Amino acid sequence: MLFFKCRLWDTAISLGEIQSKFKLAVHPEEYAKENLKFGLVEVVYEWAKGTPFADICKLTDVPEGLVVRTIVRLDETCREFRNAASILGNSALYKKMETASNAIKRDIVFAASLYITGV
Repeated sequence: MLFFKCRLWDTAISLGEIQSKFKLAVHPEEYAKENLKFGLVEVVYEWAKGTPFADICKLTDVPEGLVVRTIVRLDETCREFRNAASILGNSALYKKMETASNAIKRDIVFAASLYITGV
């Protein structure tokens, strides 16, 4: 996980430097600090591994609705990357995004409705 964070941090610094080079009022370190948020990475990772929702909610003090919203948005991002990979002909990336999407698309997070109707 640390390697992942370091690579993202370095990439964000590079993006900040590029923006600064083109005369945008951006300080690279501040840009990285403002745009990289790792607060729910562990929670989503545990969800993808199959940990029950009740257990992942114990890992954070973030409201459950925000956890659900984050996981759903991650699935949307995976879908966008999968579509881009398909257009570019990158089958390896397509398969990775499909695998990631399948890992998080389960249980209560993707239930059609949380309301139960009486029978």
